[in-house]
Amino acid sequence: MSFLRGIIFYLGYAISIVFYGVIVTPLAWCLPFEKRYPIITSWIRFLEWWLKVICGIRYEIENPEALPSELCVVVANHQSVWETFFIQQHFAPQCVAAKKELILIPFVGITLRALNPIIIDRSKKQNALKQLVVQGKDRLMNNVSVLIFPEGTRVPYGETAPHLGGGSMLAIQANKPILPIVHNSGLFWPAGKVTKYPGTIKIRIGELIDTTGRKPKELTREIELWMNENIPDAS
Repeated sequence: MSFLRGIIFYLGYAISIVFYGVIVTPLAWCLPFEKRYPIITSWIRFLEWWLKVICGIRYEIENPEALPSELCVVVANHQSVWETFFIQQHFAPQCVAAKKELILIPFVGITLRALNPIIIDRSKKQNALKQLVVQGKDRLMNNVSVLIFPEGTRVPYGETAPHLGGGSMLAIQANKPILPIVHNSGLFWPAGKVTKYPGTIKIRIGELIDTTGRKPKELTREIELWMNENIPDAS
């Protein structure tokens, strides 16, 4: 049943992204970013509703009072595709650091590009950090928060991976605070699988971290320890 739910969800996902890629996004391109952003991200609100109706997956923020109103670099653990969509609803406008290959996907690419992401070319590994910092500082200077997944790849629930220091480096150089976030989306939307399991994804918000005078390596380690210790359990 969970597999069938996943099939139906992706059918709606495919139809909706084609609709946005062909009609909504091209029409919204003529608008300035601040007006284009809410139009295009209405797709995410549709996906949230569709995921709840078809797969029975909801989410809740355990401590919503911790959500800041100020501009920041958001760092989150990466367990599935879910967080690439839904976290940004709470930090709008926001852009995500995305690999270049995503821009080339039909229909998805044009919609993603309209949200002005930070595009990382992983074939140029020696320049990846520079790409992140330069583009990230530009977005922050234009009042757009940045979402980064410091693990660099999706990590299944219950496992950990060393954090990369790009988010810390960006926040320090841009003189912006860092907000760590953890969730357990991999329990319900497993990476690389069609199957979707009903339940409630839990999101836990950390304290906003002042980056003034901090060193990237020790700041990255502090965030990594907090995130590994605070991922919500399966209950």
